[in-house]
Amino acid sequence: MLKKLLGILSAAVAVFLVAIAVYFTLNSVSNPAMKPMFIGDKVEPLIKSTTIVRQENKYTACGDVEVYYQGPAKRDLIGLDENRLRMKYTRQDGWSVVVQGDEVVITRQIEGLCGMHREYRHLGINDGQLAVYQGPLGHDEILLRKETNININLLPESFMDKLKKANSFANLSADEKLDLQNTLEFTDEQSLNVLLENFDEYGDS
Repeated sequence: MLKKLLGILSAAVAVFLVAIAVYFTLNSVSNPAMKPMFIGDKVEPLIKSTTIVRQENKYTACGDVEVYYQGPAKRDLIGLDENRLRMKYTRQDGWSVVVQGDEVVITRQIEGLCGMHREYRHLGINDGQLAVYQGPLGHDEILLRKETNININLLPESFMDKLKKANSFANLSADEKLDLQNTLEFTDEQSLNVLLENFDEYGDS
């Protein structure tokens, strides 16, 4: 009987030692955000199978937000506490994690314009010529072309005044911005070309 008890005790000790060895092996090679916890740890997981997660991209140039997932937490997130979630989505990589009640919002900052605003076009002045820029008014970083066949000096004075105002778009009132957007901003290349076709009369003869 004593031998039997000793055998059971030895087996239990062996299982415990193997569990400890497995833990330390995983602890040394796994991503910090995915490391297992001791049974005695009392950190409450933030992400559970019932947690709603919203993942989105926020574009720095236009401020738009595109939500690309919203629903129950995916398997690779379930069980993570807040610290480990922030280790997985780090600020250094442009991520932010916000807890909003029962929902966790994971946002990534992306430089540039969103997909919709990349299709926008607007008019301005560049080196004394009528210029076409990518994006909405106020974003003159990407010059697409200059309309060299149009003599900017022949354009109506009211239109020229608006082109000049566009250079200080960010400082204009809301009404002034709306007025310029209705005249100089276009949702795509096709709608811009409709206007430019009417400018043929302002070319050099």
